[in-house]
Amino acid sequence: MVASKPKIILRSAIPGLQPEYTLGDTTTVGRHPSNNIILGADSISRFHARIDKRGNFFILQDLNSSNGTYVNGERITQMTLHHNDEVTFGAVEFAFHNETASGRISSGFEVGGMSIVEFKDDDAEESKPSTQSVISSAQMVEIRDRSSFITTPITAKQARALDPKDLAKSHNRLTAMFKLSELLRESEGDKEKSIIERALDILFEAVDADRGVILTRFADSTELEITAIRTHDELIPGTKISMSRTILDQVVRDRVAVLSADTTSDDRFDSSESIIMNRIHSVICVPMIHGERVMGVVHLDTQSIGKSLAKDDLEFVTMIAGDLSLALENIRMRREAAHRERLAAVGETVAGISHNIKNILLLMGGGSELLDRALAKGKLETAQDSWGVVSRGIEKISKLVKDMLEYSNQRRPRLVEIDVNALICSTAEEIEEQLVKKGITLELDLEEDIAPRWTDEMGLQRTLANLIVNAIEAIPHTQGHIEIVTAVLDDPLETLVIRIADNGSGIPQEKLDKVFLPFFTTKGSSGTGLGLPMCRKCIEDVRGTLTVESETNVGTTFIIKLPKLQDDDDLVTGGPGNTTASTDV
Repeated sequence: MVASKPKIILRSAIPGLQPEYTLGDTTTVGRHPSNNIILGADSISRFHARIDKRGNFFILQDLNSSNGTYVNGERITQMTLHHNDEVTFGAVEFAFHNETASGRISSGFEVGGMSIVEFKDDDAEESKPSTQSVISSAQMVEIRDRSSFITTPITAKQARALDPKDLAKSHNRLTAMFKLSELLRESEGDKEKSIIERALDILFEAVDADRGVILTRFADSTELEITAIRTHDELIPGTKISMSRTILDQVVRDRVAVLSADTTSDDRFDSSESIIMNRIHSVICVPMIHGERVMGVVHLDTQSIGKSLAKDDLEFVTMIAGDLSLALENIRMRREAAHRERLAAVGETVAGISHNIKNILLLMGGGSELLDRALAKGKLETAQDSWGVVSRGIEKISKLVKDMLEYSNQRRPRLVEIDVNALICSTAEEIEEQLVKKGITLELDLEEDIAPRWTDEMGLQRTLANLIVNAIEAIPHTQGHIEIVTAVLDDPLETLVIRIADNGSGIPQEKLDKVFLPFFTTKGSSGTGLGLPMCRKCIEDVRGTLTVESETNVGTTFIIKLPKLQDDDDLVTGGPGNTTASTDV
């Protein structure tokens, strides 16, 4: 029976889509006509995902899609696909079929509802048989620092004398090291499980093992948990991968890497039912160590008598385990640092909110006390004045809550094509009354013939209004002047620059780098400290930048830079707006 070609089979009832799609060496998925698989659904981005063939396996990578790519219900950045995986692009569901691939077992590690890994207790002897090699912790460090099969140079004459199989093995290992380096470098945001699974795939490309298991444990746990399983051939139903608990305990307890090149002549396995029943011929078991902690274990074995794992395999796996443990520790350290930063940010936010509300409540408390006294004495005029104080406090709290809700809103910007100059003019007209009251002149120097731009109209209008009002409030004198200038830079992004400049009191240099921090304000009790952070968030949401220049008693200039976006999908696919210009006008 000939296995069918690798493909994805449609599970969603969506008209116009094919029932199945065959996968090539590289298959792109998206709404744009240039994709190999074109999915014309609203939940699909123009360039949504890519599936790359690597050997017998297929790697699925999300291309920063808006609605995400999922494997078995879990949102992924990149993952190796396995037969019968459920793959979802946005809201379009598929099943992945690849019957020709090796029997790589996916998450869950079960066949027919039963675990496929078992741990067997072996009748161990104290003696170390000649078929067993052990690498100590110190030797493992030395191997990780300099690997003889990778770093030792050889002459051309020596190379010609080498067995072609040895050359092929060295080539495979160098390739595996390169792939692992790329994996660890590019997987900063990926989950540990995904990285470990792909690392085991890479390991199998360089070591001729039949089966492999990687176990890991968290810092606060003593139990090892199965994280990834790989088999060269698909498991026969009812069979299990047996691991020697004796070797596992020795590896973890003594922090050593162990090779048993021939279990049939190894005294350690004389009465081991797990070895006999599963025809295990050779075993490698290597600890993943960082500092003084064993983070996990890499276990490989062979079943064929004609295929044995050797000392150089043990050294190679030891080096891979060292690199992997270091990468996992870095991931965990970054996660802990990010958690601490989030806690610190929450603390600062709570402190800022508390400070604002405390000041307002003090104001309202004083007004309420005066109101009670006035009412008790029947002085309605005084009570009316006191109520004004309380009423202003209520308005301040209402504004603070509204600003907090707007600042924390995670809405995706809605891009429309607009005339930016026209938007500036309409925004200026809306606040004309405030300009007249303070005797401030507003000058518009807008570059002509600026083509309509894709941007978030609501966010840009809110930002312009906020910056103009800030400029009005920053001018204490009667000769106030505000200027708004637009220009398009001659750069690859056709960056649009909007400058809002005033001749107000300016911002002291020691406060200039704090104006975009939440709850920082130069307006005293009259400001919430959320206006400018909201402005910057609105601009950054459309891949732009908002910066400020100021000089005390001279004035302040806010500079908005907006790269040209082609349409709404540029925010998702990393289009022209992926980098922001830095040239000023």
